[in-house]
Amino acid sequence: MTTAKDGSGIDLDIKDAMQGHERFRLEFERDKAFYKSLATKKQKPRLLWIGCCDSRVVPSQITQADPGELFEVRNIANCVPPAWAADEAVGAAIEYGLAHLGIDDIVVCGHTGCGGIQALAEPIPPDEEAHLGRWVEYTRRAHELVAAARVPEEERSLATIRAHIQFQLDNLMTYEIVARGVAEGRVGIHGWLYDMEAGEIQAYDPKTGAWRGLLETAGS
Repeated sequence: MTTAKDGSGIDLDIKDAMQGHERFRLEFERDKAFYKSLATKKQKPRLLWIGCCDSRVVPSQITQADPGELFEVRNIANCVPPAWAADEAVGAAIEYGLAHLGIDDIVVCGHTGCGGIQALAEPIPPDEEAHLGRWVEYTRRAHELVAAARVPEEERSLATIRAHIQFQLDNLMTYEIVARGVAEGRVGIHGWLYDMEAGEIQAYDPKTGAWRGLLETAGS
């Protein structure tokens, strides 16, 4: 595949990023006091957001969060490896966010049409995509649960995405700092699902096992 370039030989994707940065610099100058405060004060995010790295799902966009409000972990299929897993990145972010930044709410947010969830449906070349193959194994429990429940084919994708989010909430509780915070009433954990076509977030209710619109849960 040939990389598209402009007349001066600059990669068009890089050029787009350069132009975007130029627009940001204008915004930065207009709101310099705000950005200076971000740089000079300790960060105080309100949520630890564990989401998918899908480029179409932008946490700050769908929550309208300002810089400094979300402490984000994004990976394929919004996975939370259990505390005993080989992965250190997610666990380190969890511990840093709760112990050092004072975060008291953790959101695990999946989304409809997640390619990471669907990855197990196709063979993954072990020689070229070994890391991907190992990573998406974290989604296998959700696939197995949905298959065992004999969910109709047309409902299987959404059911698997939902089940996967619920399993990640279970995995969060394998971290001592999370389990202790939840037990003491200092930390809340939340399972959300972003519907890309509707532009809406659904929230999992662990008491009833139901999924409801996020805005419907405001008074509960």
